[in-house]
Amino acid sequence: MFKLKLKALGHPNPENFNCEDEKEYRSIVLWLEDQKIRHYKIEEREGLRNIDSDSWKEAYDTYQKDLVSPINSGDPNEQLNWLLSYAVRLEYGDNVTKYKDVKVEQPKQATPNVVSSNPLDNLDFGSSAFVAGVDRVCALTGVGPHPNPKFRLSAVAKILKTAPHPDHNKGDASIVQQPNDVLKLLFIQDLRELQTKINEALVAVQSVTADPRTDTTLGRVGR
Repeated sequence: MFKLKLKALGHPNPENFNCEDEKEYRSIVLWLEDQKIRHYKIEEREGLRNIDSDSWKEAYDTYQKDLVSPINSGDPNEQLNWLLSYAVRLEYGDNVTKYKDVKVEQPKQATPNVVSSNPLDNLDFGSSAFVAGVDRVCALTGVGPHPNPKFRLSAVAKILKTAPHPDHNKGDASIVQQPNDVLKLLFIQDLRELQTKINEALVAVQSVTADPRTDTTLGRVGR
């Protein structure tokens, strides 16, 4: 993550930066203040400039507090990560015109595809064949006419749920079972479509949270 942010900031050697090397760490802090953050006046940066001095840590702690860093007493790597993120934010603020029209490349991940064996997955619910099928189901269950076939199916569902055919000794029970099976298939279709939408949303969220340029926790103080 350090290397990505250093690269975004235009550091001359982001690939070889070693955050565990104390001298490199201090040099990066100085570079950020000199080139990007510029919170101090030039003459006020002397404490940070003395990267070989034993007093550098004290100057660095003061610098963190002056920047109102939310983790000024945290882990050194966390502190540096915040500094880099803050510098990226300032860099963007200084170049709004340059970056505002940049197009973000769409994530290359393909939306997960739910494979279905349901024969109704490709059914056209507005077709005349579907309407005719609804008419037949409604005729079997005694549901009257309505211009919207979805309303009629809803009525059929309520009938089958609350008043199943009582006479199981006659062949009529199988007549009621037919529309019941159809409704189950339609319900499965709805679930398939819902799962696909959920998968698409998950892919979109993952693509945003994985983007190193996205950082909504940053604050800004006066420069």
